[in-house]
Amino acid sequence: MAPTYLPTDYSKLSNKEKHKLRKPAVEKMRRDRINNCIEQLKVMLEKEFQQQDPNTKLEKADILEMTVVFLKQQLQSQISAPQKAHCDGYSQCWRETMNFLSANSKLDMTLQHLNHCQEAQRAAKDLHMSPQASQISVKQETTVHRAVWRPW
Repeated sequence: MAPTYLPTDYSKLSNKEKHKLRKPAVEKMRRDRINNCIEQLKVMLEKEFQQQDPNTKLEKADILEMTVVFLKQQLQSQISAPQKAHCDGYSQCWRETMNFLSANSKLDMTLQHLNHCQEAQRAAKDLHMSPQASQISVKQETTVHRAVWRPW
């Protein structure tokens, strides 16, 4: 870069001349910022870069490309994590529902068995009762409605 000189009377310069004087300094500051950020990326992702080829001297473009690849991988894993959590939650809900339904079916089967036993005991008692009384008890038993199981 060519050395620049600053005139003693900076205020007498036109805007165009001021711009020409400032441009190299501004450009140098911009390049320094870019280089500083690339160096920070290199330090932060040093482990990732070592996995690729530890003996290679990385250019700035290599560092930027590898950073983009690393960030894409991180984003993909973050996107798939909620999907996995959703599937896991759905599976857990399904298992709990099946456990609940099977427990209730066992309960229903147990109640049916107990009702059957009670009916058998009533039938045994009815044999000792008069024929009219047994007909009344049979009519009462047939009018008893069982609750219909509905999944909703």
